[in-house]
Amino acid sequence: MNTLKEKKKILREEYRRRREAFVGQLDVASRNLSFRRPPSPLARLIEQSQTVALYRHVGSEAPTARMIEYLTEIGVSIALPRITGDAGLEFRLVSSTDMLVAGFKDIPEPDESCALAEPDLIIAPLVAFDRSLHRLGQGGGHYDRSFANYPDAPRIGLAWSVQEADEIPTEAHDMPLHMIVTECEIIE
Repeated sequence: MNTLKEKKKILREEYRRRREAFVGQLDVASRNLSFRRPPSPLARLIEQSQTVALYRHVGSEAPTARMIEYLTEIGVSIALPRITGDAGLEFRLVSSTDMLVAGFKDIPEPDESCALAEPDLIIAPLVAFDRSLHRLGQGGGHYDRSFANYPDAPRIGLAWSVQEADEIPTEAHDMPLHMIVTECEIIE
C-alpha cells in the first residue's frame, strides 16, 4: 500500500496533467475572462480586508492578473508571497507586479525592499482540491505553515474546475480552506 506521501505525489502528477491539458485547450479570450472579478461571497471578504495576500500565477495555475487589477481598483493593499525557508511564506506589499523578481524555483516574488505585510485574507494556489475544502499544494508545505501563522485570515483557493478530486488525503498539519473559487462555481 502506498504511503500518504506517495499518494499525494501521484495525485499531484495526475492533477498537474489535467490542469495543463484543460488550460491548453482554452483560447486566450476564455482564459483571460476566467477569474476576472471575484464572485459575491469572495468580494464581500475582500471588502472587509485591508490587505489581501495572493499569488502571481505561473503556467497553468488559476490566473490572478485580473484579481490583482481588481484589488488595485478598489484600493485594497496587495501582498505577494516570498519563500523564506522552512518558516512558511512572508507576504510583502506590492503596488505592481513590476516589483517582482525571480525567486525560489524562478517563481516571481517581491524582493526584500518591499514592506512586510500582515494579510487579512489569503488567496492560495493549489494543485487539487475536494468538496471538503481540502487543498493539495505543490508539496513544500509553505502555504500550510503560512496558514498556521495567520490563523484568523480566511483561506481561499483558486482553481480550475478540472482540479477537483474525490478526496484529498490529509495530514494533521494540512489546514482546510474556507472557500474554493473555480471558473464555474464557489465551494464553501
